[in-house]
Amino acid sequence: MFEEIEKAIAVLQNTKAGWVNRRDAVEYLVEAAGKAVHTLNAFREEPDVDVRMVVEKGLGRLSAGLEGIEPVAESAARCYSLDELARACERPGKRVVTQCDEGYKVEVTLKDGRHQLVYIKPYQEENRPPMIRVYTYCGKATPGAFRWALKSNTRLVYGAVALCEEDGEDRFILIYNLLASEAGPAEVKASVKELAVYGDWIEQKLSGEDTL
Repeated sequence: MFEEIEKAIAVLQNTKAGWVNRRDAVEYLVEAAGKAVHTLNAFREEPDVDVRMVVEKGLGRLSAGLEGIEPVAESAARCYSLDELARACERPGKRVVTQCDEGYKVEVTLKDGRHQLVYIKPYQEENRPPMIRVYTYCGKATPGAFRWALKSNTRLVYGAVALCEEDGEDRFILIYNLLASEAGPAEVKASVKELAVYGDWIEQKLSGEDTL
């Protein structure tokens, strides 16, 4: 399989191979890529957490490549800017990225028409390496919801339910911290998508509202 793909790539790169051969090479590559993406999409709801995480990361890398961010192997990963990480999450009509405060916010439009804001910001504690913090607010932290909220952590691939204080009031958030030196577009994009879905799910459970 890989040998055929490499041959097609070589033909496409050879400007002297003739337009028919190069066209056929493109068609072969498109068909191979289409089958791969179709198969990966079919397993986005894979019950095995480890498999589902790799599927999401893989689709994120493919999407980043289509959006102009070259996918790279883990061993060759480079340090991305916060802007690159945030912009990789953009998708017209689905995810809108804008700057806010020290970072970015992503307004995610979900399948049922609801919306969820996910924030991407730098974070660093004293004597600790720089982090990228991805998080979303889920609603007021009522005493009766703590046990339920903690149990919901078992369903998450990216992040965990936590508490934060805002305007003197405890609120639930979903949060995912990444080392800035290791954060890549695929992982940030996948975390934004997952936090949006589960953050909205928790918000519905807690209040039924759809707040941004």
